[in-house]
Amino acid sequence: MGAILSKIAETYHALAAFWSELSQNAAESNALLRRIATPEFPASDPTISFWQTNPKHPDLVNAKSEELPQSADVVIIGSGISGASVAYTILTECQALGIEKKVVILEARQVCSGATGRNGGHLKCSPYLTYSDLKALLGKEKAKRVLHFQLRHLPTILDLVKDEGLDEAEAREVETVDLFTEQTMWDKAQEMVQELRRDAPEYAEDTMIWDAKQAQEKFGASSHCHGAISYRAGAMWPYRLVTSLYMKLKSKYQSCFSIETGATVREIDVDDNDTTPYLLHTSRGKIRATHVVHATDAYAPNLIPGLKGKLFPVRGHMSAQAADGPSSHLDGSRSWSIIGKKGYEYITQRPQESAGPHSPGGEIMLGGGLFKSDGKGMDELGIWKDDCVDPTISAYLSGIWSTILQGEHARVLQLWSGCMGFTPDLVPFVGEVSPTFTKRRRAPNKRKGTTSESGSAPANEWITAGFNGDGMVLAWLSGTAVGLMVLGREDVHLEARAGRPAGKVTDWLPKELYISESRVRDLSIFKLARFL
Repeated sequence: MGAILSKIAETYHALAAFWSELSQNAAESNALLRRIATPEFPASDPTISFWQTNPKHPDLVNAKSEELPQSADVVIIGSGISGASVAYTILTECQALGIEKKVVILEARQVCSGATGRNGGHLKCSPYLTYSDLKALLGKEKAKRVLHFQLRHLPTILDLVKDEGLDEAEAREVETVDLFTEQTMWDKAQEMVQELRRDAPEYAEDTMIWDAKQAQEKFGASSHCHGAISYRAGAMWPYRLVTSLYMKLKSKYQSCFSIETGATVREIDVDDNDTTPYLLHTSRGKIRATHVVHATDAYAPNLIPGLKGKLFPVRGHMSAQAADGPSSHLDGSRSWSIIGKKGYEYITQRPQESAGPHSPGGEIMLGGGLFKSDGKGMDELGIWKDDCVDPTISAYLSGIWSTILQGEHARVLQLWSGCMGFTPDLVPFVGEVSPTFTKRRRAPNKRKGTTSESGSAPANEWITAGFNGDGMVLAWLSGTAVGLMVLGREDVHLEARAGRPAGKVTDWLPKELYISESRVRDLSIFKLARFL
């Protein structure tokens, strides 16, 4: 749904402000900390996003077998883009190896009904913002590695869409522009661009700075804009990317792949079964597995108690709006961010040429407004339910487009919310999940180490979650990495293939993303103070 937490703040002053905010109302601060540490399962009656209406593949929405399969080699919990990546990687790699693994996806609600089906449609990494953020948290070299990983996602997904024929995903490269409505933020953003140009010029080649007059002339910004920064990014229809990919997988791997909706996993046990030691208790019955992959983003702490308070939701708001103005002629070739003193709004536009039975095309997809809530955004942290929208945020989103751009008029078509998983260090959790976190004993397994040629690794639990609102430039390759780890092929040099770069996983997955006991132990919600 976009990186909605402001990424431009001084650590000390922001920390002081955060503590001040909490200390002013003990009841509110206690409620916030309690919410974050008390996970809930997805709401059964969520708001409906624009992306989900009139689906291209209606039979997939509530896909399920008459009875839940008794067992599988790999059970993936969650059917968003991360879960899709894990499934795609395992199934295609096994085909290349000449072996077969049974893969089952369990989804609590409808297919792709979580954050992937509710976001803003961006395939956008803001290099100067991201680098400045990560450098402060991780240092220069580590920040470069994570930034490079994010930037890989646009070409990777565009290649996947082309090779697999997923045209309905509307995946495309766009010109993106960040419009600044507050002078201090504008000044700091320009400093960030210069910092990126000094430290990592290869990532700033297409980044251009425009003053207020230039922003008005080139991008149609109103007098509220102090300046703009433009660069290349991407946009797509994430729900259709995932659902069209699932249709291909179901058709191609009928005997070894299935999706089971309406199957909330309530509990996981470990027993002495040598081949399928994990027993998952769902709302539709039980299923055994050799491997369990947690791909539920914010909701992972429900089944991994050691992550309570370390992975939590921020509820975001999105809208679809029918726009009339100069943007109508752009045909989906541009995206925007509107950056103020705190937080920012994020906007994509559907291509006109994609008009069809779903809608006329050209809709403005606008989200954000976090800090416009009555609680200044604090009341949206730790909210696990996406079954309603905040009226104040909704009103703000309904008017910001025509305020910031000249000659633009918009009419709201749909409003919805969604829960994004955040980690205190703003980096996802990827990899093998230790029993320290699950509070379950390690699965018994007679195989020691991995056997990469047979596509087998010791039975285990895995995670790909915590994308901090930037899932479209983090989740796919995180899922790819986990899929290869499950097969014991993390250290095998592989040729590039659709949806996957060449090399070993350890070559392209930054070690900063790996979940480890030391990393999780050091995480605290108060580390996020600099961004609030």
